[in-house]
Amino acid sequence: MDVSPLPVLSPSNIGSFAYLTIKDRLPVILTRVIDYLYRERISLGLKYGEAAQEGCKEVVSRLSQMKNEMQTNKDFQLLSSPQPNNPFDDSEIWNQQFESYVSMYGVSPKWFAASWLYAECYMYARIHEALYLCDPLRDFDPFEEQKQKSLVDSQIAVEALTEKVLTVCSALSSYTQDQLKQHVLKFFEVSLWGNKCDLSISSGGDCCQAEDLFSSLDKLRNNIIVNDSNTLWQLLISLPEDQRDIALVLDNAGFELISDLCLMTILMEAGLTTSLTLYPKTRPWFVSDALEKDLRWTVDKLRSNSGSIGQIATKWSSYLSDGRWKICNNKFWTTGYNYAKMSKISPDLYSQLSKASLIIFKGDLNYRKLTGDLEWPTDTKFEHALQDFRPTPLLAVRTAKGGPVVGLLPDQSKTISSVDRDWNINGDYGMIQLCTFS
Repeated sequence: MDVSPLPVLSPSNIGSFAYLTIKDRLPVILTRVIDYLYRERISLGLKYGEAAQEGCKEVVSRLSQMKNEMQTNKDFQLLSSPQPNNPFDDSEIWNQQFESYVSMYGVSPKWFAASWLYAECYMYARIHEALYLCDPLRDFDPFEEQKQKSLVDSQIAVEALTEKVLTVCSALSSYTQDQLKQHVLKFFEVSLWGNKCDLSISSGGDCCQAEDLFSSLDKLRNNIIVNDSNTLWQLLISLPEDQRDIALVLDNAGFELISDLCLMTILMEAGLTTSLTLYPKTRPWFVSDALEKDLRWTVDKLRSNSGSIGQIATKWSSYLSDGRWKICNNKFWTTGYNYAKMSKISPDLYSQLSKASLIIFKGDLNYRKLTGDLEWPTDTKFEHALQDFRPTPLLAVRTAKGGPVVGLLPDQSKTISSVDRDWNINGDYGMIQLCTFS
């Protein structure tokens, strides 16, 4: 599908959210990582060995150099390739994208000239490279402590949510179909608003869910600007019993991950899905994106709790151990490519996703990659914006914190803008957006 006349979101547009991200937000994130490594170098040396303490200096030097390159709009650099013993080494893919850019434009990509998607993803690839080149810190996640703190600080909301899950699950057999529908769709809404907890948007600052979300759902519902919940429900109940396989492409660890797993628990216990494949990231990504070790830490951490939290986490552990829930890692998720390129760059992943009954994509970055991070008119049809990505019915669940918004009614964006001019970047408006390709 040819959409070449449509411009890509770019930091070259001075004053835009993309520009401010590269100018302000990303340097702050880098500075936090640099400060953290310097501050914790002694404790990291005690944990990972003396070489790790010395290695912190090397990593800080590499990250400081990248920060300078970013702020002075220097050329991107090729990544070190290959990366031995890294099962998810995507350096060759990154370097191929670099060479393709040079071939297309005749110059190397620069921080404020490349597309926003490419530049922002590239920063996290360089953070990974800086750590990988230091042997003792190859598997170190500089964002792990923040992700774990975000969950701990959301304790009240987690307890309220898990109690609600247990209450609903205990009464499933007594619900009419309409009652079940109302409960299920509320958990989709909780998963939606859980997406507001995003450490990359807060530039790595504290971010948690402090209150019970259920008490706010009625008020928040007016802020769901695309809501395909009724069509989604019809899809779920129409799936054949032997074809109720859901793929969930995760976004943030912390409370959002809890809200996602609680939603999946309801779908499992209600028989609306029989198997779930979870797709986390394979390395530290956009500060708070969930890795497999974040997921497993979360389950183990919550299992040690008493009451509803421990009971729900024990159920998750059982799902994982008996194979009803599977974790699938793939390096494509941490490339700079949008999903229209998936069938060519990662055909095995595209084929795997195509076998699912429904794919759920969480969060802004997934939405940006679904829509190519292009400057779509807001009334563009969602299916059209997906371009060549057409694997199987898919659902996007995100609060708008930057990037494209499509699927709105004509003039709807003008109406929202008259109330809140920052509506598409502040996370106060959400989307539950379905495409069935029918």
